[in-house]
Amino acid sequence: MDVLLIGGTRFLGLKLTERLLQQDHTVTLFNRGTRHNQFPYADDVEWLIGDRHDEQKFRALFTARKFDVVIDTCAYLLSDAKLIVDVFRDKIGKYIFTSSMAVAHTTEFVEQLPLPIPNRRLFDTSPKNSYAYNKTQIEKFLIEQYDQHGFPFISLRPSEINGPGEIREWYYIERIKKGRRQILIPNSGENLFQPGYVDDIIQGFLLAIDKDEAIGECYNLAGEEIVSLNQYIKLLADELKAQIKIVNIPYQLFRQVVQKKYFFPFCYKYSFVVDLTKTKKELGYQPQISVSAGIHKSLEQWPESYVKKSSPYNVSGEFELMSYEVEDLLISTWENEMNETTERVREKMRTQGMLF
Repeated sequence: MDVLLIGGTRFLGLKLTERLLQQDHTVTLFNRGTRHNQFPYADDVEWLIGDRHDEQKFRALFTARKFDVVIDTCAYLLSDAKLIVDVFRDKIGKYIFTSSMAVAHTTEFVEQLPLPIPNRRLFDTSPKNSYAYNKTQIEKFLIEQYDQHGFPFISLRPSEINGPGEIREWYYIERIKKGRRQILIPNSGENLFQPGYVDDIIQGFLLAIDKDEAIGECYNLAGEEIVSLNQYIKLLADELKAQIKIVNIPYQLFRQVVQKKYFFPFCYKYSFVVDLTKTKKELGYQPQISVSAGIHKSLEQWPESYVKKSSPYNVSGEFELMSYEVEDLLISTWENEMNETTERVREKMRTQGMLF
């Protein structure tokens, strides 16, 4: 098939390109070209350089082009999807939109939606989460275009994607590799989540390419295994053969003391478990890689040239990565206070004859 891949040369897009070429698809990349010299498959694809927000150039490049499949890894605004539909209407066989399970951040989820999170065709996402809300607005628009005009979209909603080069994994890997023996988590760390290794997530994309009956639908994508954040960090430490201690500070207390917003990957107020029944039944999706196997593969294949970037959710500068100095101060202060509080309680119980 003739496949256009919009964006994606770093992580998901790199792996997608690799697998598409392995399956003998003809691949065209469209992005800003900033990683052209570092991209291992640059000579195997047609590479069109441009910015999707330069509407005039986008139309000039694609008005006369036809593709069997368009895979869009970087549509974040409703205007992105509207331009796609306008330019490619009646000229493509399938448009695969990379959405996100973040669309499930609805008002009812904030009030603890029963788990697992269902595979709805459309969620009523809270506008308070702009990233999730924009993804939902795109899905809503695509559904309308399919229902009213037959525009052939499929929306895939990855949950947490793990794999070599993923910043959220690196947050904890880096700390452990640098000899950090205490890891701060501003919550209980018992929230459950469902990481999907990148190879499994790509399996979902490849299946969507082949399944015409999936057109017009939205699909949850995640791994099979469910773990707590505490378990996940310990699995990382085990793979790195390190002894660590996770220090959990109650979130409300943490937030009262620390006014800045810091980035703690996979640290959620509630558990986030995803229903994959529809995806398995209709796409034939079957995740193969366990959490521990995914961690092993990530560390084994982690690129030597990896350059740590800021949080993927930090475009506006709202979040910061916590420095080791601040982390150490919070941990030591919390542990000292807990020890002193424990001793005071014991002494009070002892004086009242309640301690046996």
